[in-house]
Amino acid sequence: MTTSNLSQLESSVSKLLETCETLQTENRQLRIDRQNLLDKNKLASGKIEAMIEKLKEIG
Repeated sequence: MTTSNLSQLESSVSKLLETCETLQTENRQLRIDRQNLLDKNKLASGKIEAMIEKLKEIG
């Protein structure tokens, strides 16, 4: 393997590592966002259930 080929390989590996780190960071943020949305959904569901119960009491 020539020096040029090694340099190209090194460059490719570096780019791959950068991409991997970027994807890991993005994945972590997406998991946080997903959990936040699930929490909001649970809260909204609870509020809706409470409203339904109040409507049943009124009706």
